[in-house]
Amino acid sequence: MTIVSSSIALRPIVLMAAVSLMLGGCSESTRPEATGKGNIRGIHAVPTAPEVTFLIEERALGNVTYKNVTSAQEFDDLTYNFNFDTRLPGDSGLTRIATETVTVVPDTNYDFVLTGTVNAPSIVLWETAERQWDGAETVLEVSAGHLASGTAAVDIYFAPPGTAPVLGSARGTLSFGDRLPAFEAENGEYRLIVTEQGNPAAVLFTSTTRDYTERTSVLFTIQDADPSITSGLSVRRIEQSSNSVEVGDATFPPTRRFFNSAFGSGIIDIYVDDDFVTPIVSNLVHGGLSADVPVPAGESTYTYTAVGNPGAILLEDEDTVVANTRGTNYVTGEAGDLEIAVFADDRRPVTGFAKIRVTQVAASFDSVDAYLVAADIDIADVGPNLPRLGANASSGYLHLNPGNYELTVTEVGEKTVLAGPVPISLASGGIVETAIIDTADPNQLNVVIY
Repeated sequence: MTIVSSSIALRPIVLMAAVSLMLGGCSESTRPEATGKGNIRGIHAVPTAPEVTFLIEERALGNVTYKNVTSAQEFDDLTYNFNFDTRLPGDSGLTRIATETVTVVPDTNYDFVLTGTVNAPSIVLWETAERQWDGAETVLEVSAGHLASGTAAVDIYFAPPGTAPVLGSARGTLSFGDRLPAFEAENGEYRLIVTEQGNPAAVLFTSTTRDYTERTSVLFTIQDADPSITSGLSVRRIEQSSNSVEVGDATFPPTRRFFNSAFGSGIIDIYVDDDFVTPIVSNLVHGGLSADVPVPAGESTYTYTAVGNPGAILLEDEDTVVANTRGTNYVTGEAGDLEIAVFADDRRPVTGFAKIRVTQVAASFDSVDAYLVAADIDIADVGPNLPRLGANASSGYLHLNPGNYELTVTEVGEKTVLAGPVPISLASGGIVETAIIDTADPNQLNVVIY
């Protein structure tokens, strides 16, 4: 493991169309001859940074968001500059924030991990031998890396379910930046447990149980948690294919918020599975949003009823909730014809940027145009930047520069205003949610900010 602090001043990236540097920085006549290839990946581990681009020289290998990884790519065993670029607040182009020069060794895996902050970045480099499988193995290969800068040294346990962590049985101890040497485990069901160093009773993370197959390599990365998940630590499972998945913590249930956007449905209570005694949400009025409610991981039945009357069922809905997630369930549609639209919540603040999501849950229009523009811009002079936003659809989270904006909703292809302009103030690191809902007037809509 190597940690390299970026010594490069932030500078804009200039695209040169006429002249491009060859990988390796040499002309064809003087370029060294390659004898093999290594595998290269980039990992984003800066908790409040925007999306970054991982590059070899000036060739982009992929864009990556926090806690995710680029796909592995092979490159000749030559010397390269590996770079991370990102867009800083107020800039239209990319800025280089970190660089490391590495000579690639054949049959070696290289994980370049961007850590620190945008203003003080560093690169953690993990170099591991590429595992070759002959097809007869019944084991898998497991490793783990510590990327949570706010967490002290930890012990790692990987064992079948029901196996309690015991002093001396840890797979290894990790400090920030460390990665465990890969170890083998027979295929089967396992849990990953993270504890304080030397104290197996101080459990920081207990994964849900998963069945692991043979002849595969799995890397767990321990990172700082963010408000989008419910556990105290974030653990990602990175597959051999470079697919990155958030691992659920069995001790922290997922949560849901519930929003009543169904005009005419009245006030709603919500029950889970067979418990019709205690609703998880009570008195949910039209345009109202519940608090975060712990819900079971996996598939459950959610029953929506008239307030105070569990026998007056408005809708029954099967919903599968992924462990360690937060999300919002919107009750939509018209009275007598309700449905549920579910959207995952991204509550991670991004330094220097504001985030906003516009969700269209009005039943009276199949789609609308939405204008989310600076407060001093007249929509008569511009086109919609969120055109044809369909019913039960979301804009996703938009990253904008902080400032004062207005949200206006119009008929598709027209300037006929259905709602707004609604003033919205976006602060650095802030997150704003908006919902477009029906009103008593079928020709008018309302924008709820929450």
